[in-house]
Amino acid sequence: MENIILTSINLHSLELIIQKSVTAAMALSMPEKTLKEPDQTFSIPELAEYLKVTKATIHAYKKRGIFKYYQTGRTVFFKKSEVDAALAIGKKKG
Repeated sequence: MENIILTSINLHSLELIIQKSVTAAMALSMPEKTLKEPDQTFSIPELAEYLKVTKATIHAYKKRGIFKYYQTGRTVFFKKSEVDAALAIGKKKG
């Protein structure tokens, strides 16, 4: 860290120096990505397009419990990370 000699400095300049020092110290001590990005969600038609299958196939998968789903009123949606995980498990099984 550099040494700064404060002889005649105005309040604004002092605030900037402190702010830069605190910001630099925090950047060193905190991980780069502390906020988690939200997971992408699919509706039934979007998931059908993503997987290149029909909507009826998605309904069948939902009914059989292959994909975990969430429902708000009549709206059904799927999380991309959970769909990808289910597909990975399916590939491992055969």
